[in-house]
Amino acid sequence: MMNDTVLSQWLEEDIGLGDFTTEAVVKNGLCKAKVHGGPGVLSGVSLACKLLDRYDLSYNTNFVDGNRIEGKKEIFDLEGFSHDILAIERLLLNILSHFSGISTHTARVVKVAKTTNSNLQVLATRKTTPGLRELEKEAVVHGGGSTHRMRLDDAILIKDNHLKLFPDISEAVTSSRDKYPDLMIEVEADNLNQAIDGVKAGADRIMLDNFTVEDAKFAYLKLKEISDVDIEISGGITLDNIAKFAPYADYISLSSLTMASIPVDFSLHVL
Repeated sequence: MMNDTVLSQWLEEDIGLGDFTTEAVVKNGLCKAKVHGGPGVLSGVSLACKLLDRYDLSYNTNFVDGNRIEGKKEIFDLEGFSHDILAIERLLLNILSHFSGISTHTARVVKVAKTTNSNLQVLATRKTTPGLRELEKEAVVHGGGSTHRMRLDDAILIKDNHLKLFPDISEAVTSSRDKYPDLMIEVEADNLNQAIDGVKAGADRIMLDNFTVEDAKFAYLKLKEISDVDIEISGGITLDNIAKFAPYADYISLSSLTMASIPVDFSLHVL
């Protein structure tokens, strides 16, 4: 979870030496404000509360992360010193907007994918904004998704560049199992032969990378004949085609969950 140091860095990034406009124009008295936002699936609410607590602002909210809101809703009712409310306004809205955008997009993708495979898990990749991975992946969870690896030490994923430097899939899996026996081992396959080699080598999961729907279906059925290995599909997956791929996978991973979401609109208005 985000610590106080990161929050301090975000505040310093936005406020700098001070909110000079507010200090020049507004007397620092008590005031009230409301935050509205939506529609979408909320994320960043708990983080926003930490920011408000940091400034000793009083607030009320009826929402938690993961709540779906239809239309524009009042998310926060605030009260505190005017200088504090105006100083944290942009950071507060950025937090809610960015992370709710991720959770909202994830919810759409998951809903479409599960129309053809209710057991499918939709995964976020390591393609995240530097410094925000944990929070962005948490937003994916708020939208009903899950995560692939958080870090390189979470699991073994033998990819194309590994195989260019060490082309024997069987030996790569064996070496990985010997060195890290407790980790899940996944092999990224560019074609059916690589996928079969990965299964025969004892990989726990096979990633079908940039397969067409037809090739993914054929590979899925073939691999399941050999073993009950988990099948993941990745590469070229979009909201428009995920339902076509979903029946032929246990997992689908896509970077758009964290890299291509559209922010949800939030606004703060002083009363």
